[in-house]
Amino acid sequence: MLDFGNGYQAYKNTSVDARAAGADIHKLVLMLFDGFMDELSRVEGHIQARRFDRKAESIDKLVKILGGLEASLDQDNGGEVAANMQRLYQFCGNTLLQVSLQNDLSQLTLVREIMTNLQQGWQGLAERIS
Repeated sequence: MLDFGNGYQAYKNTSVDARAAGADIHKLVLMLFDGFMDELSRVEGHIQARRFDRKAESIDKLVKILGGLEASLDQDNGGEVAANMQRLYQFCGNTLLQVSLQNDLSQLTLVREIMTNLQQGWQGLAERIS
């Protein structure tokens, strides 16, 4: 039997790589947010289905995305805004680790709320710059 999953994953990775190659920093950050929100939904599904090994993989991806978001902050020129966003990213990372340990879906809601608000802020910024 053919494994179409691997082919689809390769296509998806190529598509993301192509979009990233031509994107400015704001678009890259928005791509990270989109990926984060998708993966966050997967974590919820993995917990509900009791697929704890896959949940752990998804939590790891989320933490890496948060690292990418944090790395995109301009700490030298961003002042208090960059520092506050860094704290929010770190809070979300710590909360995700607690979700992983406790399989607590209620904590995912808080992370989703924070990240949705930040994503909307970045979308507004990108619209003003365009």
